Amino acid sequence: MNNILFITFTFLTLNLTYSQLNNENCECVKNTYTEEKVDTVFNFTNGKNIVLCGYRNNESGLINYSEFVLYVCGEQEIIDFWVAQQTCNVNMKNDTLYVEELINLPNGKNFKLEKNVWGIEKYYFESDKLDKIYRINKDIKKYNNNEIDIVLKEFESKTKGLDDDMMELANKLFICAISGSKIAMQYFIDFETKFGILDGAFREEYSDLKAMLDGWNKY
Repeated sequence: MNNILFITFTFLTLNLTYSQLNNENCECVKNTYTEEKVDTVFNFTNGKNIVLCGYRNNESGLINYSEFVLYVCGEQEIIDFWVAQQTCNVNMKNDTLYVEELINLPNGKNFKLEKNVWGIEKYYFESDKLDKIYRINKDIKKYNNNEIDIVLKEFESKTKGLDDDMMELANKLFICAISGSKIAMQYFIDFETKFGILDGAFREEYSDLKAMLDGWNKY
């Protein structure tokens, strides 16, 4: 019995040592997107490792990442990169690596901003070939009919003039639209010209929302 325990312990120790050596041998490839410092190595059952190089955020004990790259250990080309304006959860489950993009949207209680998982990328190996699947998180919290009515009336009562409050309204119209309101969908489209010419940060924010809505309808 003692021999069996010794053999099992030795086997586990060798496996752990091998994993640690693999991690030490994985160095960040040179890139123009982020610092060349390994944060995490994700080990797959086929012996492949995916390396994350970039910046780790600690938000109230919750770990996420910004401005980072992923690449397969031993290869010179990165898999993809995420810019500083993007914040993502990165975790591994059932031999699959998940990258979940986080965005703030006014879908909390009383339209409070909440962090939501928006896009989900899944990376996994078929034999030695890396595959990727992307999807939109359709389970995102939506508005009920009462909340939709409040937002529609807010839009209808507004006059010209663009400010941060107006862009918050654009975000709420976006939530209304993905909640199934056709009227809100039209109001969101009209928003681009109804209150004045969008430019600068306002145009960029609206363009991002528009692209997200296109993605929602596509996926």
